[in-house]
This record gives sequence, structure tokens and C-alpha cells, in this order.
Amino acid sequence: MRPGPAAAVSSIEKYVDIDSSPMSAETLLRAIVIGEGWAEGEEAAENAEKWASKFLERARTFLNRAVEDGTYQHYCFNSGNPDYLQGSCYCEPGDDAEVLKAKRRRANTLKLYQAISARTADDLELLCVKLLRLLGVSRPNGTPRAGDGGVDFYGYSNFGFILKPEILPAGAEKHMRVWFVGQAKHYDASQVGTKDIREIVGSVSLARAKLFAGEKDPMRQFSARLCEPVFSMFITTGRFSRDSKDLMKKSGIIPMDGPQLGQFLADNGIGLTDDLFDQNEFDDWISQEEDV
Repeated sequence: MRPGPAAAVSSIEKYVDIDSSPMSAETLLRAIVIGEGWAEGEEAAENAEKWASKFLERARTFLNRAVEDGTYQHYCFNSGNPDYLQGSCYCEPGDDAEVLKAKRRRANTLKLYQAISARTADDLELLCVKLLRLLGVSRPNGTPRAGDGGVDFYGYSNFGFILKPEILPAGAEKHMRVWFVGQAKHYDASQVGTKDIREIVGSVSLARAKLFAGEKDPMRQFSARLCEPVFSMFITTGRFSRDSKDLMKKSGIIPMDGPQLGQFLADNGIGLTDDLFDQNEFDDWISQEEDV
């Protein structure tokens, strides 16, 4: 990508930390122009001034799309000055205690992502089973490594009890179950493509029909009834290609890439001590056995 506002927006994460204080678009642009080796001195300042308007427009479009798609946001606009950008977890003077705590937790997103990426593919599948617990699944399940039928984890949540906590004997809400079925891919540099997405769609369809290779059902605890909702998930330490994102959006598959997974864990306080990342705490959480 040639030097300009678009290339500068794609480089923002290299120059803004997740908790960076606000800086003007021109100041940030000048740092990017110099840092990327596009220009120096007065020429860098002139380019920053010339590109600022387009730069802000493209950054705003990028962030709006990220909000719509629910993807990880490393930076954002300052609430008091729309020409200033800052880390998405920068604590502003007007933030209340609840928002401050949420930002402090989410500031650990990238450290959690790095910790997840450093684990093995087996660990990622185990982590996804534990993630179901955070989604309200009381008895999450993993599938065998061999002959898993294309599904790595599954379980159901008593959605009715989330809507109406059980105090007296349950009524109609007792029958409101929501299933989660997913695949986990530990990728380093490679992207998830549409082929991977089609695979999980086919795997879930076969699982619902109880069709599997061999004599043993790898998902024997999966018993989704005809009209029960089943959410399909695809979790990866890598990134999704543009086409795979489009296919998942159209088909209703829930995507979660490495940064999104790190953010979800951070928001739930996983691997944190006093709202700061703790490697030992994270390792203990991974190694703790599930009651299944």
C-alpha cells in the first residue's frame, strides 16, 4: 500500500498503545509518516497536515465497521475532541468507577491474546470448552482429538434460567435451551478461509442428524431438538479472511479471532489479578479440570 491516509490508518496500532493518552490526528500522522520512513522533518509535517482530514475520515469508517462487526478495537476517538485519537482503554476524566474497571480489565487484551497464542492446539480446544462455561453452559463438552466430526466443543445453556433466575420451581422457561457448537483452529500466520467456514456448517448439520463416521458418536451428549437454536462458533488464534467474515456474517456463524478471544477473557477477568494480567493465574485457569 502506497503512503497516504489509507496506509496510515492501517498502521495506527503500531503507534498507539491500547491505553495511550489522546493525541491529535496531525501529531499521530507525523509520527506514522516518520516511523514508516515516508518523509522527515518539514515534509513529514506537511504530509500530516495535508492528510489529516482523509485520515480521520478513514479511521472513523474503520471504527464504525469494527463496532458493527463486534471486532477488537485497539484505539478510538476522544469523547471530548473528535480530532483526537487515543487507546481504546484510555481512562478519561469523566469515566465512572464501573467504566474505569472495565477499561483496566480490557487493557489486558493483547497480553491474553499472546498467552493464548503461546499455548498448543490442544490447549486452545480446552480453553474453548472453558469459554462455554463463561457463556452460561453448565456442562461443557470437548470432543476426541481423533474422529471429532469437525466439532471441537459443544454444550447447552439454560437460557430460560438466565432470563428468569430459578427461585421457585421452573415453568415454561425450563425448556428454553440454547446450544453452542464450535471449532477451534490454532493458526499462527495463516487466515481462516471460506473452506473452513463451510466445514463447520456441514459438521453441525451432520451432528444434528446424528450422522458420523465410525461406530462411536463423538458428540453423544449433543441432543439438540428439532426447534432448539444452535449457535455455531469458529474460534481461532489467527485472523479471518475478508471472504470468510462475509460468509459468517451472512450465515450467522459467531466468529472469534485471537484479539476477540483475548478481549472476551479480559472482560470476564480471566487470568487477571487486581485487573492486571497474571501468567500464573492464566496457566492455573487453563489447567483446572472441568466438571463434565
